[in-house]
Amino acid sequence: MKNHSGDARTIPDPKRSSIARPISAWRKLLCRRLALCCFALCTTLCAADKFHGGAELDPAQKARTASDLELTEQTFLQAIRTPMRDGMDVEKALAAWLQVRCAEGEMLPDDAIKILMDGMATIADAKPLPQAQWPVNPTDVAFQLHETVKLATFDDIECRIVEFEVDDLTQYGVVFTPRREGEFPLILYLHGAAFGVPVYSMPWLAELSRTGYVVVAPALRGEDLFTQRLRNQPEYVCEGKIENLDGEVNDALAMVDGAFKLPAVKPGKFAVVGHSFGSGVGLLVTARAGDQVAVTISYDAWFTNPFRYYWDRMRRGANNWLSWEEYLELPSAEQLPGLMRRSVVHNTAGIQAPMLLFIGGRYAGSVFHDTHEHLVDQLKAGGKTYVYDVVPGGGHNFVLYEDSEPAKYAYGVQMEWLQKYHAANPAPEPANPE
Repeated sequence: MKNHSGDARTIPDPKRSSIARPISAWRKLLCRRLALCCFALCTTLCAADKFHGGAELDPAQKARTASDLELTEQTFLQAIRTPMRDGMDVEKALAAWLQVRCAEGEMLPDDAIKILMDGMATIADAKPLPQAQWPVNPTDVAFQLHETVKLATFDDIECRIVEFEVDDLTQYGVVFTPRREGEFPLILYLHGAAFGVPVYSMPWLAELSRTGYVVVAPALRGEDLFTQRLRNQPEYVCEGKIENLDGEVNDALAMVDGAFKLPAVKPGKFAVVGHSFGSGVGLLVTARAGDQVAVTISYDAWFTNPFRYYWDRMRRGANNWLSWEEYLELPSAEQLPGLMRRSVVHNTAGIQAPMLLFIGGRYAGSVFHDTHEHLVDQLKAGGKTYVYDVVPGGGHNFVLYEDSEPAKYAYGVQMEWLQKYHAANPAPEPANPE
């Protein structure tokens, strides 16, 4: 060993020394403090140890336990998949899964496995959920007329903002009306996403109105009226919050009820045209309005079977339901009935209108295609009139690209269906000069 001067010296071995060394006071104090620190550390580790004295698993055992839990969860998800898709009352099993998922990382794997196994054992006895309990369709809706919106190259179409009340909420929409004498059949248009009526869709809606229709396009609860604010227009915001195809159906039905009181609207039936989120709303409007609907034209409807979308999120699959985590905050006993209210797949009995169902072919194999095929099965079993048209080359939003081949094809078929089931009141042909 080196001393401070750098010279080597030998340290006597105390074990070999015959002379007993006295222990200094500072060394005694140091030993006491070290013992206290070790005791405190051991106490802290024991308090954090959930086994409280049990033998700690080695890494291989931990891996096996985690793997067993993962395998059990996958088995559970496969067991619940079809019953849930078919609208069975699997509330006990779902409650078990929620208990484990909400405690993820905090529950012992063996405890989680037992809960899942107990929940899975209840699936075999599940009965069908009761049919949806829908509210009475809105009536006595009156529009308050606001300003008109000027559309370039559409001087022959009036585009007016309207306000109305539904479920004690103030809502807004847009009405497109031909500027000529006569009564015109009504079309309800329901936009995609949940951000208001797309400004870019307004010329297309005006063109549809020009063929001889009154077209009404509501914003839905929790949305701005338009996807972007128009110049020199006040800000219109619908009250309420987005409900993912629950209250929005009332918004759409209220818009229709108010529109039928307009002098330019022909009494009788109305048509439904929708895309994505709006098409999901439109399909439920069709189920709830029954023989009031003349025809329904759907583009890539969202949430046709919400049970399937829910299960996709359970298995950590594609995120096609952005607010799913918020839905999980509901008590488990309320979740399945809420899905049933939103599912057109499980409520096709009320559908009386012919249905034209478009979907882009470019994303085959997705939950959208799976749930459309389930809907088609239900329509076929119920003897409904429908055409299911998978459009080659079309993505989910193909209908928005008006100049694309998929969109031009679908528009042509759409107009044929409207003419067949809900004919327009076209402008008269100009008289030939003599």
